[in-house]
Amino acid sequence: MRLSAEVLSLSEQRSNALGEREIVLRGLAIPSIENLAASRDQFDAIDLADNRITRVENFPRLQRLSSLFLSGNSIESIDAKNLAKNVSNITNLVLSYNRISGLHEVANIAAGCQKLEFLTLIGNPVTRRQHYRLYAIHKIPTLKVLDFVKVKQQERERAKRLATSAAGAALEGDVKIEAREAARSAIASSGKTFTPGEGRSAKESFIVNFTPEEKAQIRNMIMNAESPAEIEEIEALVKRGIFPGEKNKMGNENGQLNSDLKRKNVTENGDLSQEDSKRPKLVS
Repeated sequence: MRLSAEVLSLSEQRSNALGEREIVLRGLAIPSIENLAASRDQFDAIDLADNRITRVENFPRLQRLSSLFLSGNSIESIDAKNLAKNVSNITNLVLSYNRISGLHEVANIAAGCQKLEFLTLIGNPVTRRQHYRLYAIHKIPTLKVLDFVKVKQQERERAKRLATSAAGAALEGDVKIEAREAARSAIASSGKTFTPGEGRSAKESFIVNFTPEEKAQIRNMIMNAESPAEIEEIEALVKRGIFPGEKNKMGNENGQLNSDLKRKNVTENGDLSQEDSKRPKLVS
């Protein structure tokens, strides 16, 4: 099921055990993260567990969001830049039972969630990597609990010693190689038919295809939208590189054309009726 504005509006909203305002989107077979702008940044927590998400990406600006639950998906990679820019206040990240295998993804989590305090990666292949725990503790200095185990001061000291040792330098070199290979693989597997003006996401198309004035108008349209469905329609047009106002203009022009044709038909039919009335009638 696609994560649409309608799905968001119909989903359960509640206060969770931590007292956070939460929206529940678990178990819906959602394949990717999208359209979360329709939530209007009203939630402290988003539960996307038990879906089919493969990459943590495409978040709009959600400054209120602090907890993100993504366990039981098929996640392999993290978009660090997207997280750091748009959901920078995440302190609790649950990624249990996914497919994260490289330590470079731990580095991406560190870069994307710089206020992170609670991280869970249980059930991911990466947890079987040598020095995994110490590497994560070193990369995420704000971390208080990793995989439901409190981070102790002794572990922080061991992590620091590892990072400054020859073994740590070799490990960091391996991580960089992993990151480069993952980037190449992502580029190779992302081939798709090119559509002029269309971006991979509404955000990308918004940045590339519109003038500052049009961007301001689009923001106002979203802020003044009367329903989630209207926001979704605006985002769909933006992704295709179409300014939403153009669609309305085309609709108005078509409506005007139809009105003109109707008036023309009425006039022609009226004139014809007048001509018929002037002709002599046959008397039977």
